Amino acid sequence: MRIIDISMTTDADPAFAGDRVTFVDHAQGAERNRIEAGIDPDHWPTPGHSHAIDRLEITSHTGTHMDAPWHFGPRMADGSRPLTIEEWPLSRCMGDGVVLDISDVDDGAEVDLHHVQRLLREIDYAIKPGDVVLTMTGADRHYGTPGYADRGAGLSRAALKWILEQGVTLVGTDAWSFDRPYSVWAAEYHRHGKDPQYLWPCHLLGLELPYAHIEKLANLDQLPPHGFTVIAFPVKIVNGTAGPVRAVALVQE
Repeated sequence: MRIIDISMTTDADPAFAGDRVTFVDHAQGAERNRIEAGIDPDHWPTPGHSHAIDRLEITSHTGTHMDAPWHFGPRMADGSRPLTIEEWPLSRCMGDGVVLDISDVDDGAEVDLHHVQRLLREIDYAIKPGDVVLTMTGADRHYGTPGYADRGAGLSRAALKWILEQGVTLVGTDAWSFDRPYSVWAAEYHRHGKDPQYLWPCHLLGLELPYAHIEKLANLDQLPPHGFTVIAFPVKIVNGTAGPVRAVALVQE
């Protein structure tokens, strides 16, 4: 069994104003212990240096993370309350994986149902209940560069709906968002006279067909098209819209 890390590192996402990771070093730790507990800094094994910590000022959507239905809106189509991230069943956070390679599609383009079904025929795979469907856009290669959030193609609402109707409840992408970039669908919304049908189509589908998605994955190009297991357990943030995950793929060798 080979373990492939499909998570990116967690640091400040420039798309979120205020994101910050502060490193409190060992010398600062020793000084804090001196002030708070009266411990002589020179009594530590490395004199003047004790513990180090990392102070995270980030959103639950920074780095590789899983969005819960609660992120999509305050009410499901049937009137019920969407699940928050700590309520999302762990049984839906792992499953047989399949990669849809859409890295050859232009940034911001929409991948329709026919395209998805053609990709599945090409890799000789039929989606089944419990599968984890991952879209590989190649956007992860641009993380940390200007315009990263505008990279990558995305599935159409109809394509995602069909996937969910096969019994899938977890999907993922290596792009900043599972939907196409904000700049793209927002522009379409305005271009069509502020027509609501163009708003956040894949996310809002989750208020009709409950599902979760993983965003900002990485290294999907290291995976086979199928024949691997995805494991992605989110941090249990109370009433959380999302939770950071260390997503991995297990590949039988």
